[in-house]
Amino acid sequence: MNVLDILERQSKLVADFFQAELRKELEEQGHKDTGKLIDSIEYEILTDANTIKIVFSYLYYGDIVESGVKAANIPFSPNSGAKSSKYIEALKNWARRKGFKKPLSAAFAIAYKHKKEGMPTKNSYKFSANGRRKNWRSFTLNQYLPQSLKIFADSDLEDLIKTILANK
Repeated sequence: MNVLDILERQSKLVADFFQAELRKELEEQGHKDTGKLIDSIEYEILTDANTIKIVFSYLYYGDIVESGVKAANIPFSPNSGAKSSKYIEALKNWARRKGFKKPLSAAFAIAYKHKKEGMPTKNSYKFSANGRRKNWRSFTLNQYLPQSLKIFADSDLEDLIKTILANK
């Protein structure tokens, strides 16, 4: 086994750890709904002669969930006369999944609340098990960076040292 193999194996342990923690943070923040965002979190380990990178990816709206949306940026204009709205349709579909008897009415009520408060709304925090509704990615990376370095260092350090010494 060469040094790169050992480092890739250690990187995979760290990536698996972060993938699990990112998924857990989203769920604890109350962002499960269909589970598509949670299930979309994947990673790729990229290597070249001098570096190893762990690159995570997820569905596009993960960034919106990460930072939230200011009220001024909510894509809803009451009384605009528009025949349709992707935003209202998405809210209506959500309301239908949640069992609202009048999903369209619920969608408009939510849209008005979003337009007033932004996303997440103050009331949405009651659906969070950990008190957070934003920063799922940044919180997890900052919270667990020291632990991930320990996983990386501890997992195959002895094998790595032996391999380096054997190649000198």
